[in-house]
Amino acid sequence: MGEKKEKVLLNIHQRVNAVMADVNYIKKDKKIEMRGGGYSVTGHDAVTKLVHPLLVKHGINIIPSTIEITQEGNRTRIDLEFRWVNIDNPEDNFITEASGYGIDQQDKGIGKGWSVAQRYTVLKTLHLETGDKDIEEDDIDHAAEEVPVQVDTKVIDDFIDEVEVRIDDADQRSLMKLMETLNLQVSDVIETVREKGYEHSSEIPKGRLEEFKEALSAKAKVVTSAAS
Repeated sequence: MGEKKEKVLLNIHQRVNAVMADVNYIKKDKKIEMRGGGYSVTGHDAVTKLVHPLLVKHGINIIPSTIEITQEGNRTRIDLEFRWVNIDNPEDNFITEASGYGIDQQDKGIGKGWSVAQRYTVLKTLHLETGDKDIEEDDIDHAAEEVPVQVDTKVIDDFIDEVEVRIDDADQRSLMKLMETLNLQVSDVIETVREKGYEHSSEIPKGRLEEFKEALSAKAKVVTSAAS
């Protein structure tokens, strides 16, 4: 009887090379329809169907792990690392990293992004041809949803009421009395009113009456200082 031949154990890089020797092209199997036309892509299932038997044949496990997941509007980004493991010597392995975007209005964004990342890491690591240039699968606006601003209409109404209520005759008399107390002229009052953006004292909002009184007091100091 002849001697039994000892099985030669390949390292992980040799095993990957053996997979590459078995396949070098994968046909695009999916059509993405868009306004004005569409384009073909290689789907995740097509890659898995082609590569899975070869990974089993050559003793390679691909173990994915999540690095980070981020969300922006209806677009989810997932960053993954894929550990390519020699099943006969698990310490013999290497890692590839890939990111994928999943666009979905519900809860499928992570799954879609994961599929994209895994598909691309396999295609690129094994240098598989797909025929055409790689194109992102979705052309959907992923801007973050605008959150409607909650407006307290009562606050606005109160503000409008405060602005629109003008000073009354009693308020105007108090201004004239202050003018006399400060030894100001009517022209000084008119000048102050116009400096504040109004043509007549009757236009002054009630909420700004004290502000105008302070302005008249400051005017009096200027007039007194100029006269001395």
